[in-house]
Amino acid sequence: MSDWFTLATDMQREILRAQQAQMDAAKTMLDTGKQVAALQEAGQKAAEANLSYWKQWTKLWGMK
Repeated sequence: MSDWFTLATDMQREILRAQQAQMDAAKTMLDTGKQVAALQEAGQKAAEANLSYWKQWTKLWGMK
């Protein structure tokens, strides 16, 4: 049978493992958030480029 000190240290190890898992999950979410932000930025740039293209096309054909 374990003594109280062994039980207490085992409990502390388990708490530390749980906290590390929470930190790892938070880091994963932050990394995913950065990827989503980069995707949104790329989409915005693509939309702006597309608009610029169509404006130039309409100028070329005298539609503006």
